[in-house]
Amino acid sequence: MTSEILFYYESMQNPNGDPGFENQPRLMPDDTIMVTDVRIKRTMRDYARDVKGEILFVDYDDKGNAITADGKAEEIVGSLKHIDVIGKLLEKTFDVPLFGALVPIRKKDSDKDGSSEKLTGPLQFGISRSVNKVQIINPTIVGRFVGKEKKGDKQFSTFGKFYSVEYALIKVQGAINPRNLGKYAENKIILQKFNEKVSMIHDCMWNGTNKLITRSKYPQRSILYIDVEYKNKIYNDLPKLVDENSQLKEMPKNLGDSPFIFSKLVNVMEKRKSEVNVIRICGAEDIADDIKKLATDLEKKGLDVEILSD
Repeated sequence: MTSEILFYYESMQNPNGDPGFENQPRLMPDDTIMVTDVRIKRTMRDYARDVKGEILFVDYDDKGNAITADGKAEEIVGSLKHIDVIGKLLEKTFDVPLFGALVPIRKKDSDKDGSSEKLTGPLQFGISRSVNKVQIINPTIVGRFVGKEKKGDKQFSTFGKFYSVEYALIKVQGAINPRNLGKYAENKIILQKFNEKVSMIHDCMWNGTNKLITRSKYPQRSILYIDVEYKNKIYNDLPKLVDENSQLKEMPKNLGDSPFIFSKLVNVMEKRKSEVNVIRICGAEDIADDIKKLATDLEKKGLDVEILSD
């Protein structure tokens, strides 16, 4: 079974700063902003680790420092000699069954290059964009501290830059293709682990976004999640089936009323009914009535709908 995911969340901060440009929001020529797939995966990973107690392959050490891929693999599975490293990581981690992994196997006693093991993950995200044009805010930050000198204390000031957006509604597209597991799809233990992690995707995206309270990410809020599970096919067009009202495409300061247009989604899902297993939907409280109507319209077309709790 394959799936397509459509996820919207709003930000009134800096959803994905660019470290190459003073951590500014990634502004595009049309005045929308971009959010990378790496940012979405990091949100999911952090929530899975911190709230669910999951083991991560792509992570930091106890001091917050980056760790090499083979070093992290050894930490999780032990010696990398004479074992299926990817297979073991699939069994033991949250992120490898979903996002895959690349593990270089270095020859420690030789200058020659070693080998590597790679798996393209079944869950992938495209580059996300804001629905709306954004207004970037750039206040000057002043920090004060007291330093000691021989003749007494003296107060010092430092100035810094901080970038934010007034309001952005980010539209995220994802897809799940279990065929990417390759030979591992025949391993019952790994397949069970994969299905367990897939069942966590909504929770990690929705609540991971809401609970990401850092200086550059707070406040942000999950708005809409749609997951269409197909029997065999994958269409890669779910974002095109949900449109946003015209006001949201300008420079809004909030979500507004009835922000989404679902008519195309309902019509297309009816045509694909024989290929659809289930459609899962979750919405923020302020669009609860719109979500109920969408579910009702889909069910009237003979589709199986599950409303997820937020």
